[in-house]
Amino acid sequence: MSRYNDGFRGYDNYGDGRGNGYDHDAGMSVNALDAYSRGTKPLSRIPISDLKEAGWRHTKAFAKFLASEGFWHCSEWHHSGGEWFNRVSFYSPGDLVSEWLELDDAGKENWKVRHAESRKPSSESDGRRVEGSYTLWGGSRRRPRRIGKEVFVGTLKGNWIHVSGGGRKKASGAHISWHFVEESN
Repeated sequence: MSRYNDGFRGYDNYGDGRGNGYDHDAGMSVNALDAYSRGTKPLSRIPISDLKEAGWRHTKAFAKFLASEGFWHCSEWHHSGGEWFNRVSFYSPGDLVSEWLELDDAGKENWKVRHAESRKPSSESDGRRVEGSYTLWGGSRRRPRRIGKEVFVGTLKGNWIHVSGGGRKKASGAHISWHFVEESN
């Protein structure tokens, strides 16, 4: 129980969407604590036992894949992360099971095949060559500032660009631009 609301949830429920406050001891909003009590959690906090209890007959890896592909949508979001108040997506295992049961057999098989394909190990020859640039950041987390651009060449594999000099960048990131490199024979 939060030391800030003393168990009287009705007194700090504004009713206008502003939220119910923040529990610094737990490191999340009071609404996030309420979501945990209802079984709605971030993907990283959902154990396989919660999925099985909701009626899920597959692996947690498959459930995470369905979330990453947009099949299993987050049901709500809450603030978390100490003093940074990060936005965290919360998922309901019951929502996953109900969406899955609405699919026909062909749709279920299609998702299983896509998951199997995504798990195949990729070799260095897989992917397409790309080039582009991404933003370099400086300053502090509170006051970040752009300090330049870094030009790169890399290989696009899935939603990740493996940079030739080492490391990787998310291809769908907000501060990256890239294009395919036409390879000559």
